[in-house]
Amino acid sequence: METIFLSPAPMPYLTDCNLKRFGINEYHCSRCCGYFVLIFMLKNTLQFTENGILTTLHPGEWYIQRKNIRQDASRPSPKAEYYYIHFEAAYTEDRTNRLMLPVRGTFQPGLFQPLLQQLERLLNRTPCSHLELQSEFFRLLGLLYTQEQSYTPLTAGLMRYLNENYASHITGESLAEAFHYSSEYIDKKMKQELGMTPHAYLTCIRLQNAKKLLERTDLPIQKIASECGFSDNSIFYKAFKKSFSLSPSEWRKRNQFPDRRTDTVSSS
Repeated sequence: METIFLSPAPMPYLTDCNLKRFGINEYHCSRCCGYFVLIFMLKNTLQFTENGILTTLHPGEWYIQRKNIRQDASRPSPKAEYYYIHFEAAYTEDRTNRLMLPVRGTFQPGLFQPLLQQLERLLNRTPCSHLELQSEFFRLLGLLYTQEQSYTPLTAGLMRYLNENYASHITGESLAEAFHYSSEYIDKKMKQELGMTPHAYLTCIRLQNAKKLLERTDLPIQKIASECGFSDNSIFYKAFKKSFSLSPSEWRKRNQFPDRRTDTVSSS
C-alpha cells in the first residue's frame, strides 16, 4: 500500500472543498499544486497523470494527489463527478511522530457523502466556523485512517512495545521471545511496513526522548543516555550527531527551554 507521511505539527488544514462536475469533453487541468488534493469519486472516471504516470479513478474510490507533483491529462474524463478537498500539510521523515495516510482506497458513499456535504456547507457559511470546519475534516481523515488499517497487528504491537520499553535492554532475541516470531521475520515484516527495522525504530524513539530531556532538564548527558536506553555514551553521541547534525551538548545549548538554562544574565 502506497502511503504518505505527514507532520502532525502543524496539523493538516482544509482550505477548500467542493463538488466538481466535468463536461463531456473536459480534461483534468495541468498544474503543480503547492497543496494536497483529496478526491472522492462519485460518477464515471477521472484520468490524469502525476509526473507522467497515469492514474484512473472509479466511483467509490478516493485518492490523495500529492503536492509539488506535476499533473496533466492526455485524455478527457467525460462527465466525471467527484468531491475534492484541498488541504495544507507538511511531509515528514520523522518515523516516530507522524500521520500515516494511504494514498488510495475505497469508501462507502452513504457514509462519506453527508460528511463531505457538511464540510462544503461549513466552508461556505458566513462567518465561517473554522474550528468546526477543521474538526469535521479531522473526523474525515480519521475515517480514512480507520478504514485502511496501516499496520498489521504484529508491527503495531512492536511499535507499542518499543515505545513503552525503550529504556530497557532490548535485543532481536528478546523481541522474538516476546512476540513468538523469529527475529529475522520480525525484522522483515517491520521493514516492509514501516521502512525500518525494530533496532532502527528503537534508536529513533530513544533519540527523540533524549532530545526532550536535553531541552527540559539539567540532567548530565551521560545520565540522559542511560535513561534513554543507550548502554554506552559514545554510541549515544554518534547516533545523536548522525541524526541531528549536532552533538547532545550543542543541541542543549541551542534548544534548552529558557527556564532550564543555568547561565546567568548580568543586570545593567
